[in-house]
Formats: sequence, structure tokens, C-alpha cells
Amino acid sequence: MKLLYKFVLPTLIYSIFISPPSVYAQTEQAKELIVGAKNERSIAASEDHIYTVYLENGMAIVGQLLQEGVDLVIDVYKPNGQHLTQIDSPNGIYGPEPIDITSNETGNYRFVVRTLDKNSKRAKYSLTIEQILTLEDNAKRIAKKELPTKTLYNLWESSLTDNHSIDSFLNEHREKHIIEAIEGSNTNMLVTYFCVPDQNTEYVMLSGGPDFLGLRFQQLGNTKLFYVTQLVPNDARFNYGFNFFKVFTAGPNKEIKYREVEHAYDGTVVMPNAPKQIYISERVNINKGKLYVTSINSEILKEERKISIHTPANYDPNKPHNLLIVFDGESYGARPNRRSRVPTPTIIDNLIADKRISPTVTIMIWSMGKRSKDLISEKFGAFVATELIPWAHSNYSIYPKADKVILAGSSRGGFAASFIAFNHSDVIGNVLSQSGSYWIKGTKDENHWTYPKENGKLIDAYKNSKKLPLKFYMDVGLYDAGASMLGMNRQLRDILEIKGYDVDYREFKGGHNYVNWRGTFSDGLISLIGIE
Repeated sequence: MKLLYKFVLPTLIYSIFISPPSVYAQTEQAKELIVGAKNERSIAASEDHIYTVYLENGMAIVGQLLQEGVDLVIDVYKPNGQHLTQIDSPNGIYGPEPIDITSNETGNYRFVVRTLDKNSKRAKYSLTIEQILTLEDNAKRIAKKELPTKTLYNLWESSLTDNHSIDSFLNEHREKHIIEAIEGSNTNMLVTYFCVPDQNTEYVMLSGGPDFLGLRFQQLGNTKLFYVTQLVPNDARFNYGFNFFKVFTAGPNKEIKYREVEHAYDGTVVMPNAPKQIYISERVNINKGKLYVTSINSEILKEERKISIHTPANYDPNKPHNLLIVFDGESYGARPNRRSRVPTPTIIDNLIADKRISPTVTIMIWSMGKRSKDLISEKFGAFVATELIPWAHSNYSIYPKADKVILAGSSRGGFAASFIAFNHSDVIGNVLSQSGSYWIKGTKDENHWTYPKENGKLIDAYKNSKKLPLKFYMDVGLYDAGASMLGMNRQLRDILEIKGYDVDYREFKGGHNYVNWRGTFSDGLISLIGIE
């Protein structure tokens, strides 16, 4: 007996120290959990109350433990004795501890109820199990909770019995997104984006819209479809894209692993209340102006610079006209009989026909592959101010004063309009800037275009100068590159307003793209040279 005692006691001590105390400190037989049965009991600090339930893999148990003056926790153990989770919500000594456990292996699960405070007095609690769900019912319950729209849930549910449901869905939707209402919201809607990546795709990211850093797609159940949802204001308009982040392996034992990014799709979201773009479409029953391509010899640039001229309908050389100069001409309608991102000649024709602006001669300067350099160059600015504008006055009937001359552009073109006007306000009186790149310093240690460390050069130039005879229209997208674009446009606006400039500043729910600029271009012209 003495030898047996020496063998058993160390073994018992060993078990106590290496095992979860809540399992081995039990002083009672485990009680089975039954749906609908209310277990009302009292518990002391030294006690553990043990409950069990048999669950098959994928089943779930749902219920709650109601605390009545004692702070309790529930330790849940898997059939193999491994600790699964601890249930302890931050509600103190009163209120419910919700139970919602999905099994991932078949067998008896143990629920150990104990006090959190080892000095607490005996107090009551009640434990009730509301549901024990089958695999099928639990799968549907979790899918309803996880999937953000009824469309996605119905698609997932149909995929369980119909192998062609995903293909049918894809065939029904030309675009890779759908827009759905949110119950109770008059301002926002939910946009769901979807795609089918190939087998080498590690993950998919969405770019565009309100989420500046992008969103990661997730798989719809076990189907081939991947999706992501985005909360979007119902008056937004923006471009978006998908990027497939791929991983490849090589070698007999996959010793080599490398990654590539594939830009897989581009689309446009136009929400139901997005601003109407009524001036961008060609009309049949109005008089139209003439567009032709020519060039001007520039001594400053040492080249023949290609330009396109648009004269208004019924151009009268005996009457003065506004002069509009637009950068990035190829994108702004400079090529006859070609579609353009911003159809400037059509917009001008429509505005004049509606008597929104007075007759205007428009010059669209071709970029000729040199926009990045030209649009931040003082030499290019001198060409516009001292060669192109005088040439226009010599060849067309233009108002003599600078207040009828407008420089217009987007991105770097918006920067160029503001930069050239700053240096040549004697011949330029108006700036139309669309998402101007005011982060630009123009130095070797250029700002990062997304996260600028310093002010752009024009921010400081306008801040440190006297007020000039300039009028501004500025717009920028709320979803446009954070500090560099939206932030610095707001900063320049504030400086101009404090200085006393006439500034019409607007923000649209969109990004850095022509799908917005083509609509706001007419707003800028009406603001600067509109007929009252």
C-alpha cells in the first residue's frame, strides 16, 4: 500500500498542474444541455458547473447564460479535450453571456461555467439553450449573417443544388457590379463587385470608389465567384478596377515562387442620383461650330506645336469672343471625328445653343507625348502666354482684356492653368482647374504623389504673393488620392479665399478620372464666363 500511494500521488499532482483546472476541478457529474430547458442554479467561487452536448461536425448550439450578480465565464472544450474558446462578454455581473458555437468535429462538447472573481459570493444564474442546429440549417444561418445582400445569399443557396447558377448570374450581368438599395437609407446604396479569378490568383483587390486603399474580395461559399461590397452615396460616379494578385511556382519541389499583378477589369459606377451630364452628347437640331487641326511655330519650344481650333457656330469676325485654351488636347476633343474623353467642341456648341455662355473660340493644345514635362515648365507657360495667346488675337476676334481668357485642364493640366496664370496674369484672367495636381514641387526630390511631405510649389507661391487679377473655378473628387489631391486642392482654395480671390470651389463624389471631368467641365465654363 505504501508503494502504491507513492505512485498515485505524484501522478495526480502532475495531472492537476498540466491540465486546464476547470476540467479537473469538477465536483459534480456533467449535465446534458437540452433545447428549451432552463438551468437555474447558484454558483460559488470554488465551483465549476459542467454541461455537455453532442454535436456533429458543422452543427451549432445557440443560447445564453444570464448572470444575476456574478461575473461568469464559460470555457468550451472540444471532444478531444482541447480548449476551443472562452465566452466572456464585457457586461460585468449582470446580463447575458451569449452562446453561439459551431462544431468543427463530431463528439461531446463540454461547457464549464465558473466565476471570474475567485472572491465572489454565491450567486444565481440561468442557462438556456434556444437552438441546436443541423449542418444544413446552420450553414444557411451563417450565410445569412455573413453575406451582406439577399442577392448574394440567394445566389449561394441556389449554388448548393444548381451547378450552373453562377454562370447564369454572370451571363445576366454585362458589368461586373450591381447596385442595390439599403433599407432605411435615402443617401447610400450597396454596390457589389464580382469576378471569377483564375487558379493562379492568390487574392483580388478592388480599386476605386470611396475606399481609397482598396478592398479585398472574398469567395462566395465554395463557388468560383468572388465578391466584395462597398457602401456608396447614391449621387456618386466613378471608375473602378480589379487587380488579380497571382502567385506562380516552379521547380520539381516548388523551390521557386514568384508573384505578378494582373489588371483584370475596368468599369464605371453611375449611381441613380449622380449629377446629369447634359452637355456631353452631340445634339441634332443645333448649329455646330467648326473644328480643324493646325500648328503654330514656337521659337520658345523650338518646334511646330500641334493645336486644334474650334470656332463657334456662325462665327462673326466682327464680334469679340472669349478665348478658351485647353491642355491635353487629344483627351479634350482635339481630334476631328474621333471619340474623346471630354468632348470639348460638343460641350461648347451645347452651352452656346442654350445661351449659357457667350461665343467662345477654343484652342486645344496637343500634348504630343510631352505632357509630364510641359505642364510644369515655365518655358511652356511662356509659349502659351507670349506666343499662343498673341497668335489667337491676331487670327481671331478675341476680347482684348485678360478677363475673357480662360486656361483649363485636369490633373497636371489644372496645375498648368494655375501656374501659367500666376506668372502671366496680364494676359490670362481665368483658371478652370479639374483635380489640379497641386502636390507638385517640380524639384529633384519631388513629393510622393500620394503622400506629399511638403507643400507643392503653387501652394507657397500663391500664399506668399499679392492678390492677382484672377478668377478661379476648381473641382476635385472626394475619392481622389487623399492628402495630395483632395487635401492640397482644399489648401489652395483656402489660401485663395483668404487672399480675396473669386473662387468657385466644388467637390464631386468620384475619383481622378475623365468620367467626372467631362461633366464638370461645363460647370467651370458657366461659372467663369456664363451669361447671367
